[in-house]
Formats: sequence, structure tokens, C-alpha cells
Amino acid sequence: MTEEQRTRLEGMSRKGQPVTFKIKGGGGWEVVGIVEDEVYEMVSDYKHMIQRVRLSNAVDWGSEYAYRTGYYTYDAHMVHIKWGQYTQFLAEHTYRALLAKAHAKGWELF
Repeated sequence: MTEEQRTRLEGMSRKGQPVTFKIKGGGGWEVVGIVEDEVYEMVSDYKHMIQRVRLSNAVDWGSEYAYRTGYYTYDAHMVHIKWGQYTQFLAEHTYRALLAKAHAKGWELF
């Protein structure tokens, strides 16, 4: 990965963007919250992150916030950056570093 590609990948963010869930049965999409903040750790050509999502008033999950893990990475051609949220696989020290960043921001994850 070139330095320019790395800089572009690190700059990818969903802060301020809605998080939507598909309404089962063909009912469209529902906004469940807005990404308020993110912390991340770079591992090779993956930007692993935890997103802090402020839940919508329409969502009653018994909390003001929810947290979502995911990652950004390039496609196979190293051209387009894609979002992924399936089966993250991190070394223990990397996951601890990611959680420490969230904890340092005052997020009450543990």
C-alpha cells in the first residue's frame, strides 16, 4: 500500500452519518442512530474501528449509545475503499489498543 493509499484509508469515516437497519419483510430502512465518534487501529491495509452511535429517539434499546465494530479496506484492485463489518480478526494486543482508545475518550464499554 502506498503512503497516499494509507492516508486515504485512514481518512475514511462515518462520523455524522446515519446507521440504518433494513426493515424485514420489504419495509425499507430505519435510521437507528448517528455515528458520533470513532476510534481505530491500522493493521496492514485494514482500518479496524469501533463506532460510538447515538441512538435515535425512535429506538428504545434502554441506552443512549450503541457501539459498532467494523473496518475499511481496499478492494482487490487497491482502488476503491469498502466498508466491512463481518468477522473482524485482530491480535489481542491490537484489540486491547482499540479498546484503550475508546476508554480514553470516556466511552463506558467495560
